[in-house]
Amino acid sequence: MIDAVIVNYRLARQAVRAARSLLAQDVDEGLGIWVVDNSESPEEAALLLDHIGSRCHVVINPKNVGFGAACNQVFEQTDGEWFLLLNPDAYLDNPDALKAMVRFLGERPHAGALSPFMYWDEGKNFMLPPSVYPIPAYDLMVVASGPLAHVVEWLGGLWWRNHSLKLWQSGLPLEQESLSGGHVLLRRSAVEKAGGLFDPRFFLYYEDTDLCLRLRQAGYRLFVVPDATVVHEFSGCARHEAAQWKQRMMDESRRLFMEKHYKTNIFYRLLRRQGNQGPRAWQPLLMEDQGVLARPPVFKVPSRWRNGWLLEWSPSPYMFPSAGMLGDGEVASMPESVFSILPPGKQYVRIGPRRGLWAGRRVWLWEAMA
Repeated sequence: MIDAVIVNYRLARQAVRAARSLLAQDVDEGLGIWVVDNSESPEEAALLLDHIGSRCHVVINPKNVGFGAACNQVFEQTDGEWFLLLNPDAYLDNPDALKAMVRFLGERPHAGALSPFMYWDEGKNFMLPPSVYPIPAYDLMVVASGPLAHVVEWLGGLWWRNHSLKLWQSGLPLEQESLSGGHVLLRRSAVEKAGGLFDPRFFLYYEDTDLCLRLRQAGYRLFVVPDATVVHEFSGCARHEAAQWKQRMMDESRRLFMEKHYKTNIFYRLLRRQGNQGPRAWQPLLMEDQGVLARPPVFKVPSRWRNGWLLEWSPSPYMFPSAGMLGDGEVASMPESVFSILPPGKQYVRIGPRRGLWAGRRVWLWEAMA
């Protein structure tokens, strides 16, 4: 039996699309689909009930209990060996995806969870990056290096680029350190051995990072498999919420994760003792500000990379993390399908070769309208 949960927060129309992508799956065993609504909105609840209420279990929470707690509600009411998490702004884009995921886990008892290969947009132009744990040693290097912190962050972004390219160009199942809770199939027995689904102390963010670390500590391995694909328009969730609120939630969850897993880590303990190191000095990036854009920008590709380039997008100028698009030719452009779902605020793009660590220092910057 496969149990699937979609947690909706004011994205009912997208949640219906996500549920329908599950209803279209060709699976050999039973599939129970649960949609938990945290929206605190009668209109959202009515839309879900009207469109999928007859074919899915729809649970309307009177208040927003958070992503992790909503998933726990379903996990505790079900008993299928396979448990799928799918964000409302994500959907499986082929009817054999779930069958391929179940088959992969079924053939590998050591595998505790897997994610399908991840795309950002419907046209499958941009690929989403792998997930990683916070690294206390890296954070300490950034803080302790003071005036050279920019250089450390730039080098970290180059490492991330190489790490992502291995996933994006492999074409084979690859073991991962961590997986996104927005689209992951879990082995229930592994989750129970790891101490249960989500730690209820995480209201939003890092609950999936915590689970993946516990799964690995319990002896299980995590994979991304290319035989199944998902489209995850990840900037859609809580898009209307203030950026400051989302950043505060992320910061609080990160601190909770670090305290839970790295409290005795020597690098984390040193990090907590570090104070403000003052202004940073040399900036390794060459920034080109495009201003406020209403249409997707077009970038000229250096001649040495025209046989195969990687265009990276990130909310950080150091591209850590970043989504990526592979291509060739003289120009690279962000597709309209991606440009239209960018979160408000500053956007950063870098172009480099699709192979090798080096990507150059030039970064393009522009402001996306709300």
